[in-house]
Amino acid sequence: MKYQKLCVVLVLSMMVLTGSMAGSAVAQQPTKVKRPVKNPPQYPNIIDLENKDTEQTNQPADQLAGQQNGVQRTSSFPQPDTLAGAVYSLAGELRALGQELRSLNVRQQTQIEMLRMTRVDLRIEYYERELRPVRERLSAIESEEQLLLQAMTREGLLAQTATTPTTNREELMRQLRLQHEARYRAIQTEKERLRKLEADLNASLAIYQNLSRDTERKIQEAEDSLKNIESERTPGQSAKTDRKQ
Repeated sequence: MKYQKLCVVLVLSMMVLTGSMAGSAVAQQPTKVKRPVKNPPQYPNIIDLENKDTEQTNQPADQLAGQQNGVQRTSSFPQPDTLAGAVYSLAGELRALGQELRSLNVRQQTQIEMLRMTRVDLRIEYYERELRPVRERLSAIESEEQLLLQAMTREGLLAQTATTPTTNREELMRQLRLQHEARYRAIQTEKERLRKLEADLNASLAIYQNLSRDTERKIQEAEDSLKNIESERTPGQSAKTDRKQ
């Protein structure tokens, strides 16, 4: 019995001694410093299952965006004077654009009329060139008519046969008269044909001369319109310059 008690006491004393030695060893062991991880995992920050961080982050961002939008709306809202000036400037620009379009249309129309004028002048020159020999021939025919009429008189026939030796002067005068009458009828036929040709050429020439006058009138009107547009544009430009100053 005493032996069992002694064994128990020895076991307990050994246990106490072993525990004290282990505690002193743990106390003497230096504490390890926890080093930072080189690439820490980002999963907790990336994946937020409960969306707590997003809600907390969005609330200040939305508030800040609302405040900035309010400031921008307040600052970007135009004042009445500025809006009126912008509208007046836009109206001036539209007016200037309209005048520019009118001026461009008038210039294009003027160019078309100038081309037409050139063609009309060419046609006028053509008909005048055709009329020149016709009128010259008519003038020669009229002169020849006067000579034939004088030659067919008795005095003219006597003068023509005075130096011609003949036994029957009257018969010679009759033959000369017949020759002059035939020539007179031939030139009368030619004269009628040339008169008709001259009338046709004069009619065509008159048409193109009227076109020329009408074209000149349109060109003059276009030039007057351009002057009016320029005069209208000058006050607008001066007013715009005054506003800029």
